[in-house]
Amino acid sequence: MNLAEQVRQQLQRVPEGGIIASRALQKLSTNSQQVDKAVSRLYKAEGLQKIRNGLYYKPYNSKYFGELPPREEDIIRSIKQQYNAKVSPSGALAAFELGLTHTLPDTITYETDKRISPIELDNHTLCFLKVDDKKLSSVKESLLTKLKALEFLYKENKTLTPLQEKRIRRLLNRYPNVQLTTAIELWPRWFQEQVKPLIQATDKPYITGLSALNVPYQGKQADWHQMGMLYSNKFQIAGRNYESAPGISEHELFDCSRFLNKFSVDIGTTLCATPTRAVKDILFNSIIKNHNIPAFSCWISLCSTAQHTRSRKH
Repeated sequence: MNLAEQVRQQLQRVPEGGIIASRALQKLSTNSQQVDKAVSRLYKAEGLQKIRNGLYYKPYNSKYFGELPPREEDIIRSIKQQYNAKVSPSGALAAFELGLTHTLPDTITYETDKRISPIELDNHTLCFLKVDDKKLSSVKESLLTKLKALEFLYKENKTLTPLQEKRIRRLLNRYPNVQLTTAIELWPRWFQEQVKPLIQATDKPYITGLSALNVPYQGKQADWHQMGMLYSNKFQIAGRNYESAPGISEHELFDCSRFLNKFSVDIGTTLCATPTRAVKDILFNSIIKNHNIPAFSCWISLCSTAQHTRSRKH
């Protein structure tokens, strides 16, 4: 099969609403220029539109709204691939996308490590600002977005509203304390001092509650909804979305990284409560904090866990 036919087949596989970068097709030949020429010659015949040289979009026609423009996040993803670039929203745009502000910036700007000309869409323009910033390459993309949004808020308002602070704490709690501390070292001293109080509560988070009863411990685990937890990626984590009962000791935690890696789960911690500790946290949250009696099904699980624990001791 010649190169043109291979390119044609790849273009035909682009779904409606999808974007393809010509760089993604360069695996078809060692001659990248020939690939680019084939794409530019064939894309119209296969029903695609050119966003710019190297980026092509297959329109999606909505029953109610007609032809829809390409999604911005898909354009950015393709830009990264086409230019092999690091791309991150500006602080103002990041704050808006994270729901920390309600005002969309007048100019939609992304910072990047490559020179990329603006992209004109139907109702706005995507601008790309080349910056010489170590943060782009050194900080995880999702974390960088959150820290840039936080920096923007401090520069604009000097302080955070209670709702912004609560949201920021929740967002930052998804990352290990070491990762956060290392990342903010790339920012000025004033920013580091502002952020440190927000990340202190993330020190040593651990899986607990019913989630911990799904994690194997010394070859034993409670009969609970393990696969549902893994599929939804919703864990109860002390220090984030779950309260920890007072008086925790080191022997009440264990490393569950092998279990998490087996299912490709990344929740920002590899520590898990032992069954006994998990029961303590459940009772503390249900009775002491919320004045609720755990549901009957929960009691069955707790009793089963206690029985397993006693049998191991004897």
